[in-house]
Amino acid sequence: MPLRFKSRILDHLAHKNYAPIYMSEVARQLRIADEDEPAFGEAIRQLTEEARLEIGKDERLRLPRLPEEVEGTIKITPRGFGFLKTLIAYREGDLFIPEGETKDAVSGDRVRVSVARRGDRWNRGAGVAPGSTRDDIFGRVVEVLERGQSRYAGTLVKRGREWLVEPDGRSIREPIVVRDPTAKNAKEGDKVVLDILLWPEEGALAEGVILEVLGPAGRPDVETQAVIASYMIREVFPPEALEQAREAAVAFERATHAAGNTGKWEDREDLTAQFIFTIDPPDAKDFDDAISITQSPTTSHWELGVHIADVAHFVTQDSALDVEANARATSVYLPRHTVPMLPETLSNGVCSLQEGVTRFTLSALITLDDEGKIVGQRLARTVIRSAKRLTYIEAQALIDGKMEVARQNAKTDTAYTPELIEALQRAEKLSKIIRSRREQAGMIHLDLPEVELIFDDTGHVVDAVKEDDSFTHTLIEMLMVEANEAVARTFAGLDTPLLRRIHPDPTFGDIEEVRQFARLAKWRLPDEPTRKDLQALLDATRHSPAARAIHFSILRCMSKAVYSPALIGHYALASEHYAHFTSPIRRYPDLLVHRVVHAYLDITENGTESGGGKRRRQLARQLGIDPRVVDEAKLIDLGRHASEREVAADHAEKDLRTFLVLQLLHEKHLGDSFEGTVTGLMPNGTVFVSIDRYLVDGAIPSRDMKGGDGRLDRWNRDQRSGRLVASRSGASIGLGDRLTVRITSVDLRGRQLNLEVAKFGRPAILIESELPTSGDAGSRLVGGERKYFEPRPRDGGTGNTGRDKFGHKSGFKQGRRGRKG
Repeated sequence: MPLRFKSRILDHLAHKNYAPIYMSEVARQLRIADEDEPAFGEAIRQLTEEARLEIGKDERLRLPRLPEEVEGTIKITPRGFGFLKTLIAYREGDLFIPEGETKDAVSGDRVRVSVARRGDRWNRGAGVAPGSTRDDIFGRVVEVLERGQSRYAGTLVKRGREWLVEPDGRSIREPIVVRDPTAKNAKEGDKVVLDILLWPEEGALAEGVILEVLGPAGRPDVETQAVIASYMIREVFPPEALEQAREAAVAFERATHAAGNTGKWEDREDLTAQFIFTIDPPDAKDFDDAISITQSPTTSHWELGVHIADVAHFVTQDSALDVEANARATSVYLPRHTVPMLPETLSNGVCSLQEGVTRFTLSALITLDDEGKIVGQRLARTVIRSAKRLTYIEAQALIDGKMEVARQNAKTDTAYTPELIEALQRAEKLSKIIRSRREQAGMIHLDLPEVELIFDDTGHVVDAVKEDDSFTHTLIEMLMVEANEAVARTFAGLDTPLLRRIHPDPTFGDIEEVRQFARLAKWRLPDEPTRKDLQALLDATRHSPAARAIHFSILRCMSKAVYSPALIGHYALASEHYAHFTSPIRRYPDLLVHRVVHAYLDITENGTESGGGKRRRQLARQLGIDPRVVDEAKLIDLGRHASEREVAADHAEKDLRTFLVLQLLHEKHLGDSFEGTVTGLMPNGTVFVSIDRYLVDGAIPSRDMKGGDGRLDRWNRDQRSGRLVASRSGASIGLGDRLTVRITSVDLRGRQLNLEVAKFGRPAILIESELPTSGDAGSRLVGGERKYFEPRPRDGGTGNTGRDKFGHKSGFKQGRRGRKG
């Protein structure tokens, strides 16, 4: 029993606002029931014995301080500095590792680090975390204890008589020696996958052996396979898993055929007569969510139904299929290539809520008043038949009354009934009511526009266009968030272990960049801004040329949403209880939640709690012994794995997209000029600029920085304004400034775009008359994970930061699929 309290205690003590308090106060803040106090006390005792918690002389609870040396997993950023994630939580949080202090470690390695302060020896040329001070604690890698991975992809080259592989990316900067490339018939210029046998030492390069030859470097399909290998993405399903998926699909078809003849569905509510529909990207195949909306003519209450594919019905717990789904943890959506979490027999077949076919679902049935407040909810095991499949643009056009636009963007027949139009109008109205309620509670919107890539027949990028930003994306997000919250709220009330989607409050240690933008906008931020403070800044600058830079700076200062059983809530959504329920086809945590829902439905009447505290305690005990409800200790490991694979999937998608765009710029646009916005200023003087047309970042090295007269100049940071100022010409550059930049070179291997200033543009100084009021235009829900933290992958597709599943037609557009929930 103490296990289920340990993570809650540690997460609570690690919170940025935690001040040391007595054990009884911690119990009160965690809402520990009287009957659980002995187990809670035992958890405190165990944590103290394990040196993971300290009880001071004042009898108050604290996390331990960082020791002089500590072990953990290192994450190195593209800019050279890194952070150490320790297994034990310390009061100082993750440890910053400056550039030059990482030794030969690469991201994912387990390392031993010495802990120091910047008052000790400090490399003044090293990169530092934005907003850090010279009194901050930092670390130096002393030893690499265990490598995170040994397989890498790279390009085979020959230098003299020596064969080398130049690894993709920037985690390993030096080439790797290979002794016998002819054993795999590899040729110079081939992209290969190799296993590193000897890691680099002083004066000696790493050595490896080629495992696989992928084909000529630079070819889009070859680069796709290289990314899959680099991020250890599992592509081939084990035969046993495929067979289990096939058997489950066959059994379902037989069962639905028999039930269809009798009209009886055993333990499922028959919702096939209700008007239920889906809204998805045009090239989606795995439709895992559908909606229904009605409004009472007497009470004006809304009845929202969010119907999610019942994947748990098809994937037996601990089966080979389940083990493989857990190992993958998420579907991966790369440009023109999808690696699903489940075999397509399920993901694109019997689990997918296709138009006009019978499907098993789990439904969150929620009643809301005319202000969007929840007045009732229940969960149900259901069977549905989607009446209509819509695309985002098609649905938006129907709401707007643009029938011709709707028909042009349809994927099924274009017979639009009045019932469909009315349902869409209700959905739009309700979603806006819900959004308004959430905004008042402090939900944060980030406007992070993306571009859709356009490909030719060979898979090369030929252009980019602005991503669709129809309100229907937000419509679906709002409804999915309601369902996710309803499920999490149900099990929080029962104190049932559940893998939640948590987004911790930010520490705001790295907020100086945001403060610079706020000063430019004549906006005062308090020392620890609230969600509403940040949202006010976002609203005030939403239509400024620097908006994208501002929104990304706020995104960078926030934590990343992760999976954990901790009761922390979701900061960006302003949600006290949140879990992922709406995407079980593509996210394993959702499948775990579905199993808990099934256990709950087996012991409740009509999917609701009836009775008082005694009944809730009885339900909690019954759920506690159900094997489908995973214990908290195991959930911690499952959550950590799912979070890691989500990050890997996000980075893989971003990596390949970046390569394909840079390849286009390298082949077609060297020497060309583009408009852009300054998004970053490094301590060493390097300036980062986002190019408007392709939304890709490039760097202007300080050594190449020219002044206003076009000649090289010496640049220094003005401490008061934060701007870089040229000592000779007097030109200056600051965050959010508009520049015209020229592409000087492209490093495809390192995914690096190098630029120079072609023309100085408008400084990011926002005058009063330019400050707009808050509005809808282009706003997007972040929810803590927009990919590159949480919503936007859209359920059915990821789709966490966006993503589309793409077809293979010439000239099709690739969008970053917006995620629901």
